[in-house]
Amino acid sequence: MINKEDIRAILFDLDGTLFRSEACDYIAWNEALKQFNIFVGPESYTLYTGKSAEWVEADLIEKSGLDIVPNSIIDLKKKIFVEMFGEEEIALMPYAKEAVKFFRDKSYHLGLCTGGTKREVFIKLENSNMDRCFSVIVTADDVPSNKPAPDVYLSAIDRFGLLPNQCLAVEDTETGVMAAKSAGAFCFAIPNEFSKHQNLSKADRVLDSLKDLIDFFN
Repeated sequence: MINKEDIRAILFDLDGTLFRSEACDYIAWNEALKQFNIFVGPESYTLYTGKSAEWVEADLIEKSGLDIVPNSIIDLKKKIFVEMFGEEEIALMPYAKEAVKFFRDKSYHLGLCTGGTKREVFIKLENSNMDRCFSVIVTADDVPSNKPAPDVYLSAIDRFGLLPNQCLAVEDTETGVMAAKSAGAFCFAIPNEFSKHQNLSKADRVLDSLKDLIDFFN
């Protein structure tokens, strides 16, 4: 059972946890898929929430029977994302800035552990003036395996020099929860409209919002 007095680091996921960015990713994926005469509807896209770009592309290739080189869709999606959202401030989830400020003011170590690519992650952070909020940022480009593998969390925990049970991950998807728990960290899940039907039973707690996270520590 989690004891808040033992927690020294808060490790945030990015998309869907701090940023309301799934809609932007959804648009970018579908713009890229137009080249291949494919469209993913909103309900189908919820199956991809929290999955790595490689997993999404592989599933799309298999289901559509495409004969293309791996990373063809991913590279196009990245290019389109930068063109469409490169200078745009991505909307934050409710209480995102308040939560980050709360834990910084309380002198917790703050990490960002995301399955996103470095370029897209820093576009989102810099455009929202949050790029200096985290002392450790680990992206999919920094580790051998993406979520649900624990690599991003293990890397952050190691860089902080802490034990896994001194860290609390904050996630929004089943894939993210699996990654955090596999790393030995505690994990609170805050589902959103894209992940609310996923299995989050492995989380130590399921909260309604980041405000509940603040209240737990307050």
